Amino acid sequence: MSTRRYPYSSVSPEEFHKWLSALICVLNSVYFLLNMAILQKLGIGGVQLTVAVFGGYCFYKSSNGLYRPWHSYTLLALLTLNILLSIAIMELVAGATYWGLALPFWYYSLFGLRKGFVFSAVIVLLCAVVIFLRTDTNIFMPYRTVFNFTLVYCSIWLVCHIYEVQRQKTSAFLHSLALQDDLTNLKNRHALKADFRAIHKNFQSIHMLIIDIDHFKHINDKYGHDIGDTVLTKVADLLMQSTQVKEIYRLGGEEFVILLKDISDEEAQERAEKIRKTIELGIFFSHNEPIKLTVSIGISSLRPEHEFTDFLRSADEKLYQAKHEGRNRVCC
Repeated sequence: MSTRRYPYSSVSPEEFHKWLSALICVLNSVYFLLNMAILQKLGIGGVQLTVAVFGGYCFYKSSNGLYRPWHSYTLLALLTLNILLSIAIMELVAGATYWGLALPFWYYSLFGLRKGFVFSAVIVLLCAVVIFLRTDTNIFMPYRTVFNFTLVYCSIWLVCHIYEVQRQKTSAFLHSLALQDDLTNLKNRHALKADFRAIHKNFQSIHMLIIDIDHFKHINDKYGHDIGDTVLTKVADLLMQSTQVKEIYRLGGEEFVILLKDISDEEAQERAEKIRKTIELGIFFSHNEPIKLTVSIGISSLRPEHEFTDFLRSADEKLYQAKHEGRNRVCC
């Protein structure tokens, strides 16, 4: 199932679709009974019955976790058609045009910024044409009616667009906070899990490098945690410079993880050794006093039966072996 979700938004498009479909089902059922029993509008009543039935279908599917994106597109297409037909068939004093004003909100909520903008632009033109053709023949009335409707519609459209722009910016900011290490600006453990799932689907060969700074506690104790943080930041910069890959993570404390895709065991070991030498040759200053560092590295090669925890545990065991054998070395 293909789903789109707004990270950290209070209501996802899928959840919004669920309750909107329920509302549409109820409202169109009421209008169907009204038009069929009282007003004898059989054509529009049939359309409203179709929309009500499909709305109920969508609510049932969403309630059972069977939502599909085409449900939203079909539901809004039917609802839009229903509103346009109501404006075209019913008397304008009946107020069917008011429902057209709600369309931008529904479009943006379900389809996001770009599609919401396009759909809203198309509908305002269609509604304006229908309203123009339906108003009095008095030379001033059609223009005045279309002008007032368009002005109100565009005002609501503008508010929806601004809100969606701000929502996406806030969502992207919160997303980066959740998946990024605040100190080093590397990705964090949550991002590692998410990236592993995506990479696992598309690549046959994956190697994980766990890199641990040797005797880092000694640096914190001797120079202070502010210097320790500076060292971590410098190490992160060196990792990015020496590997030229995006999949670099701070696992926690003084541990870092790198994922390498589609390379052999020998190449993975060569890259790990390059990282080790780069850190060993680097100089980290504290008030003009040079600090020398070494790192221990464990390498794990992904096996078919590996889940994320197995993959991480395998690399961690190799890291422990490197520590046990004297540190400042690579084990795979």
